[in-house]
Amino acid sequence: MTFAQLPYGESLRDIEACLGAIGPKLYHMGFGSAVARSTLADANEVRDWHIFADFAQALIRTAIKLYADDATGIADVRELYALDSTTIDLCLSLFPWARFRKHKAAVKMHTLLDLHG
Repeated sequence: MTFAQLPYGESLRDIEACLGAIGPKLYHMGFGSAVARSTLADANEVRDWHIFADFAQALIRTAIKLYADDATGIADVRELYALDSTTIDLCLSLFPWARFRKHKAAVKMHTLLDLHG
């Protein structure tokens, strides 16, 4: 479901279409095969979206406090975008395509957050 957040997928059909468009690359993203809409629906059903919304709001409140006295010239930190680039460690024996170092696997995830409102 993280994949759906990055291209602003608004429906399971959007997510299925995006994943289908990059078919040969799915393996490199950790998918074993094409992803059916029913699989997405099942995954969506067992995850409460409130967890992610609450966490995002907590991060935004923290950012506002951290930059309240910053001399950026921006009156409200919510006028900014937050960009994160994170390396996610993986098990090399399970993800041999994600070789990062000699004995380590990883993928790089870039996330852009719009802090407006």
